[in-house]
Amino acid sequence: MKVGNAVAQLFAIFSFLTLGSLLIIVSVHLLAFEDAILKVQEIYQDPWRSAQVGIVGLVFIILGLAFSKILVKAGRPNEAVIFQSEAGPMVVSSRTLENAALKAVKHLTLIKKAKVKVDITGRDVEIKLRLILWAGAQVPSLLSELQQEVQTRVKRLLGAENQLKVTCDVRGIEEAGAASLDVMTTNK
Repeated sequence: MKVGNAVAQLFAIFSFLTLGSLLIIVSVHLLAFEDAILKVQEIYQDPWRSAQVGIVGLVFIILGLAFSKILVKAGRPNEAVIFQSEAGPMVVSSRTLENAALKAVKHLTLIKKAKVKVDITGRDVEIKLRLILWAGAQVPSLLSELQQEVQTRVKRLLGAENQLKVTCDVRGIEEAGAASLDVMTTNK
């Protein structure tokens, strides 16, 4: 979760809790009506205090609007690609695209670990691969082969009219132990 989304959700939660608490205080009569009127009179009588309360209120309104805009945008993620094919409308989920990319990764034995993230914007798809590789491979040729394999598999699902971008992010290269080398050579 992004930091901005977390802050927005916390702000919304605290706002609702504050308003709910205020309504309960009023309904249960925990704050006497006369005390509430005295506090409001203090604010009205002192111009400096009125300005402070007004500025704080304006800041809360602006922050509330900004955070609600963030929450609305975050609440509508693109979970699928929708496009028109010869057979009619097609919907391909991001989970399906992740699985296709992971199957392409599993064919290459020099990849120790891989995570896939799919970003969909309209008809544009970006697949981000976070990789940890085994040492001993030609990294540029391995990544090129991996990108071609992922593009081939995903293009079969999406067709040629959708834009596809495959990004490889190598997070580390690890030395293989003797047992790992035996497994890698037998898998070839």
